[in-house]
Amino acid sequence: MSYLDYWKFKEKPFEEINDTHFFFESDDHREAFDRMRYVVNDRNMNMGLLTGEIGSGKTLTKSVLTGSLNRSQFEIIDFENSNYEFVDILYDILQRVTFRDSRIDLMNNEIMPQRGDKYALMQAFRKKMEILYYEEKRHLVLIFDEAQQMSDLVLDEVKNLTNVSSKIENFLTIFFVGQPELREKVRRLKQVDQRIFLRFHLNNLDYHNTVNYINHRIRIAGCVDKPIFTTLGLELIFRSTDGIPREINRLCKLALNYGFAHELSEISKEDIQVIIDDIQENS
Repeated sequence: MSYLDYWKFKEKPFEEINDTHFFFESDDHREAFDRMRYVVNDRNMNMGLLTGEIGSGKTLTKSVLTGSLNRSQFEIIDFENSNYEFVDILYDILQRVTFRDSRIDLMNNEIMPQRGDKYALMQAFRKKMEILYYEEKRHLVLIFDEAQQMSDLVLDEVKNLTNVSSKIENFLTIFFVGQPELREKVRRLKQVDQRIFLRFHLNNLDYHNTVNYINHRIRIAGCVDKPIFTTLGLELIFRSTDGIPREINRLCKLALNYGFAHELSEISKEDIQVIIDDIQENS
């Protein structure tokens, strides 16, 4: 028997994977999603900024957004890391943009410019954007995760991609997603800061949302019979994790395994404390 069978789960509830069907709509996460979607659908807002502490759920929120967008209207390119030179980013965009009409791809099957030839890359980018916009009526969405890694120069050059547009509508929307220091970096770069139309910071979960988050993941995983954690146990989970989803996942996963190993019917405050002490002792 595994801990899944023991707790009557159909799947693991607290894995640290980017699984969108576990997405929990706290007030902050829902607002972040709504703001990002609003920026994309408007098509004329240039850029958006999403920040949050490590483990706050930025990447999962971003993934829920991309999954909600109609591919017949949007071409989405997502950079999981952003610590690259601008020419490398531009070269990658050109390779990844695809047209829904295969005939367009065949008609425009030109040789890619050299990676280091910024001028030729920009010309090729403009041509692809014009085809995407005028021929396919689609809008490019670029998302840069871990954007705090980007240098000031690269941030500025990526911003310049929004200059490529028609007379009435932008060809693309850009999102920068990253840790809190990204806000200050952008604020220093006035030319970038002024292009960001909407921004949002994901706060840690409060106690109420922490409890709902844990119960949500347990329910999605298939356990609906009875509560697993006592009220005092939940309070200690909240205090020890500061309401950070990634930390909550780690502690709850350890707690479920601990409960299985010790054949517990529920997990108490004292059980959670044993796990916390073990983490601290071995860290």
